[in-house]
Parts: sequence; C-alpha cells; structure tokens
Amino acid sequence: MMDSVTGLISGAAGGGAQANEDVEEGGGVRRRAPPVELKLVPLEEGSEVTLNSDITSALMLQQQIDRRKAAVYLTLSGLLIFTTAFLLGYVAFRGMCRLCGNDGDLIPLSDAAGAQHSAEGGVMYMAELREMLKKYLKEERIEDTLRRVSRASHPPGSSEGNAVAREILQNLQNLRMDHTWTDSHYATLQFPSRTQRNTLWLVDSEGAELEEIPLDSEGYCAYSATGTTTGGVVYVNYGRREDFDQLRAMGVALNGSIAVARVGGAVSFAEKVWLAQEAGLVGVLIYPDPADVPQDPRRLGLHSDAVISEHVHLGSGDPFTPGFPSFNHTQFPSTQSSGLPIILAQPISANVASKLLSQLSGAGCPRGWQGRLPYVQCVLGPGFTGPGERRVKMAVYNTMKPVLLNNIFASIEGKVEPDHYIIIGAQRDSWGPGAVKSGVGTALLMELARTFSNMVENGFYPRRSLLFVSWDGGDFGNVGATEWLEVRTRVQTSLKGDFSTKPIIYIINNSLAFRYVTSQIWKYYGIFGFVPNERGRIHEHKAPFRKQLSAQAFKVESFVSQ
Repeated sequence: MMDSVTGLISGAAGGGAQANEDVEEGGGVRRRAPPVELKLVPLEEGSEVTLNSDITSALMLQQQIDRRKAAVYLTLSGLLIFTTAFLLGYVAFRGMCRLCGNDGDLIPLSDAAGAQHSAEGGVMYMAELREMLKKYLKEERIEDTLRRVSRASHPPGSSEGNAVAREILQNLQNLRMDHTWTDSHYATLQFPSRTQRNTLWLVDSEGAELEEIPLDSEGYCAYSATGTTTGGVVYVNYGRREDFDQLRAMGVALNGSIAVARVGGAVSFAEKVWLAQEAGLVGVLIYPDPADVPQDPRRLGLHSDAVISEHVHLGSGDPFTPGFPSFNHTQFPSTQSSGLPIILAQPISANVASKLLSQLSGAGCPRGWQGRLPYVQCVLGPGFTGPGERRVKMAVYNTMKPVLLNNIFASIEGKVEPDHYIIIGAQRDSWGPGAVKSGVGTALLMELARTFSNMVENGFYPRRSLLFVSWDGGDFGNVGATEWLEVRTRVQTSLKGDFSTKPIIYIINNSLAFRYVTSQIWKYYGIFGFVPNERGRIHEHKAPFRKQLSAQAFKVESFVSQ
C-alpha cells in the first residue's frame, strides 16, 4: 500500500513539476520555474493510510457523474427510438386505411368483379367500395325514376300515391333483396274541405264583408286550427322570435291581430305560427316574397299567384298519437300533441300579400324588413289607410281524415351484425309533383337499392344490415317514418331521403348523383321541366325557381341504436 501511495504522489508531483517547468511572465519573457522537492515522510507502523488529495477526489466524483449521464442518455435514446417507431407504424397503417370508419370497422367482401383486395382476407376498404359504387351506379336511371314519380301530385291515400307505391314495391321485389315488405299505419291527416273553401275578406268595423280576396283552393297549412277570426293586419317580417321582440319594443299592437309573414328566414311554418300564437296574434298568413323566392312570368321563377304549402304542427309524426305508434285504428286515450296550434294559418300568394300590405298604416318597418313586393311601402300596421276602420276576416275549413300510410321496405342482411341496421330512406308522398324533394330522394333511393343488389350478386356483403325504405306521409311531418320508429328503435343510422352524409352517401351525393340530378333539373328551365304548373299553383319544395342546391340543403336524420 505504501508503495502505491508513493507512486501516485510521485506521479502527481512529477506531472506538476513538468507542467510548471516553464512559466510565462508579462512581456512574453519565459523563465524556468524552480524545482519542486517532495519529501516523503514514512508513516508510523500501524497507522491508517488516508488520501486527502484534491486531484484524486475530483477524479472519482467525475467518474460517478459520467456513469449517471450515460444511464440517462441511454434511457432517453431508447424512449425516442420506441416512440418514433410507434408513430411511423401508426401513420403507415392509417395511410393504408385512410377511408375506414371512425371506429376502424372494415367491410367484409368477397367480390370477384369488384376492386382488388386480399383473396384470403375477405375485406375491402372504403376507397374500394367507392370505386365499386361508381362502377355500378347508372346516372340515366336516376333521371328516368325522377320523371316517373313526378308526373302528378301524389299525396298520402290518393290513387296517384298508391300507384307510385305499387311501382316502387314492384321494382324492389325485382331486385336481389333478402326481404321485401310493407309497414302500414293509420294516421290522422288534415286536408282542405271539399265543401267549404278557405276564405279571406276585408270587413268594416261592424264585421260586414266589404271585399272577398280570392285564395288558391288547393293551398293550405296542414294541422291549422279551424274556424273564423277577425283582426287588424301586422307585418312581422319572417315571423322569427327576434322579429316579434322588435315589434314589442316598438309598441306595435299584436294582441288580436293577424300576422303577415314571409316564407324563409330559417324558420319553418310551424315555428312562425307557434311564435305568433305566443305573441297573442289570432291568425297567420304566409307568403313568398320575391326577395326570397324569385318570381318570373316567363316560368323561370315562382308565379306571383302561386302559394307555398307546409304543415304547421310543431313536431313530427301523427299529432293525435304523440309518443306512441298509430296502427290498425287502435284506440288510445284521448290526447293530442302539444305542438298543434290553436290559431288559424293559411298560405297566400305574393299578389294577395301585396294587396294587404299596400293598404297598411302605422310605423315604418325596421331596416332590413323591406321585401320586394311591387308598389308596397313597408309599414307595420295594424290599421288600414283611408276612411273608416277596416280589418281582415279569415276562415279555415280544413278537415281531419284517417289515412292508411304504407312504408315500403327492402333489406340486405348483414353478415356480422345483422341486428344493426343502416337505413337509407326517402320520402315518397307529395302535395304537388314533388320533383325537388320526394322525386330526387326516391330516384336516389331506387338507384342505390339497384346498385347494392348488383354488388350482392357479385359477392359483396355488408357488415350490418341495409334497409331501403320509401316513407309515406313525409309532407305532414315525417309521419310514416316517425310512427315506424316509435315501434322499432334499434337502428344504427338512418339516412333520410334528399340526403347527404358520409361516408357512403356523401361520396355518391357529391361526385355522381347529386351533381347529376341538379344539372338535369336546371337543364329544363328549372323545375318546370318536371313539374307542369296549372294556374301557378305550387307547393313547398316543388317551387320552379332556380334554387341554389347544396349538400347542406338536404336533411339528414340519425338514430343511434339503443
């Protein structure tokens, strides 16, 4: 031990002497450092050897720090390599399956005529399914179906409506489907009276009729209250909540008056009537303003004598069986939907609205309320100009009628989850010819059914069951669909008829059918190419004006399985 210590100290001393052999002073003069003499003092026998050298302690501490740093660097490097490898693998897999569903489901397939896929795996990706849909879809069939189902008005329960239903059922039966059937419900619908016409009069202060204002005999608001009422006329713009709030702030008398509201404003007829009822009005007249609905006597727009009809039930389904299904005239406790209005509602034409609004007196309209009715200075009412007090009397004589609704179903069973359904449905009925709404939806529905049927013949099978449904009673608040859903709620997704959703229908809508149908509609002078219009009568969603259609204009309804 003594020899080791002596060697260590001697080495250190020697190194130190060598290092201090030359010393540089200021001015660049170098001199030799004086020699260092080390004297070793022998330890007494039995004493303990102790190293107090600063150099030795520093060397030992540095070695410990280096070991710790090396361990930390190795750990961080390992984590970095693992994370990088994981991310690269994840990105590579998602790139292969970039069009898979959000839940990562793949679509089982064994299709010899389809896109390339693994023979042993029996699965296909969404990109391959899209190519198959493009291959099998036939655009000319969409136009043919659209023309056939838009020949004439076909409301629920009519002979025309039953004829369209039989044609659709026969076409679905001719396809390769696992099952085809009908689902029937008796629902209470409202129609114009055959014996009394809905009427509008100008009356004096005593109620004597001064002038009858002619109305379209076929235009009406389904589920309006019935009877007669009289009051002043108030212009309420679109009949939105903010419009009524502004009228109250201006001090306009609303109680006991009859509202004149414009079509549109992102507010349905039912909402307009409901808000007017809350505000204390006794009736609502709804008209299409040229600012919202283009009008053109050359038949490129809505005629100034045309009306737009829509139901005013603030809800869906049969309003006399709220929350439970109606079928086979089953008797339930006497009840009705709270969404039924208790005031009168009637659609009127732009000409009738111009006649009424041009005679109003009162405060001027707020900024932005001015429409484009000719010869109308925008005032709010409720009074009329000229001598004497005049008011408006309206009478609504709609009648309730039980109607048998027939929903038509065709199904392709899923191979993995057959009890979960993807419903592709379209409204079939229409108050008018219905080219824009029920016609487009039915045409797309039938072409999709034919396309998937051909795919099944070539080996394709879906993971979940596919239901193709033609709904009845849509113009009355989706009555057929609602009644069926009140019986059966175990569905995965419902894609409702004039639809745009993803992934499958979104692809079809934007790349093929949607663009094709809209281009065909406008090729024939707007909707009039499909909708013959007599005396300018037109109904909701069947207006022959050039309407900018987009995917956002088509409604989607989803129902999650319970």
